[in-house]
Amino acid sequence: MTGDQWNDSWERLMARYQPGRAQAIERMIELIATRCEGSAPRVLDVGGGTGTLCSRLLERVPRAEVTLVDLDPVMLKIAGSSLPSAVNVVRADLRDPEWTTSLPHVGYDAVLAVMALHYLPPARLTELYTELAGLVRAGGFVANVDDMPEAEAVAPLGDHGIPDDGGVSWDAWWGQVAADPVLGPAVAERARLFGDAPSAEWHPPAAWHLRALGTGSFDEAGVAWRDGDQAAVVAFRSR
Repeated sequence: MTGDQWNDSWERLMARYQPGRAQAIERMIELIATRCEGSAPRVLDVGGGTGTLCSRLLERVPRAEVTLVDLDPVMLKIAGSSLPSAVNVVRADLRDPEWTTSLPHVGYDAVLAVMALHYLPPARLTELYTELAGLVRAGGFVANVDDMPEAEAVAPLGDHGIPDDGGVSWDAWWGQVAADPVLGPAVAERARLFGDAPSAEWHPPAAWHLRALGTGSFDEAGVAWRDGDQAAVVAFRSR
């Protein structure tokens, strides 16, 4: 398959396992388009995966200057082969406080994360929010969409009720990727990076995220929208 075809198949997989993700991406794009109308915003997609947000943003805001950051070699391979060459595709580990040194720019108008930061432990995510604040230019913002249950007591994640719609399962999709002659080596590298164990997931309520964002140099932060457990927190910097 081509990079575009792999990207499309990943999005179909995500539609099963992360309901609401596609709508969240569109809302992120709308936020950028509304606040940066008529300009050429510089946008950083943190944990951008295969680049769906970046490609759809460029359809809506063609003058945007976009950087995608991820660590997963499979996601980066697909992004690199499907995104326009103008997009900066950067490999960096958000667990490492030095990750920002890999970025092509020192300031951005929008820093976005769509269901990408829940594997970070509390202390590291708090630090990351401070680092993201340092990347935002005056008038810009940071936005993070993820599962953020309203209850303070967050129960361990269980069965999300994945629909039996005849689509490819998680394991089957990764099996197809491993068998691909182009992506197969990236799957092997991914296994060396992450191991076989599932990544830890931590989903605090939106109030926790707002407190953590308050440690940065933002002027205002709040919940921009909520759909069930999924919510978007946005922090703005006016100066």
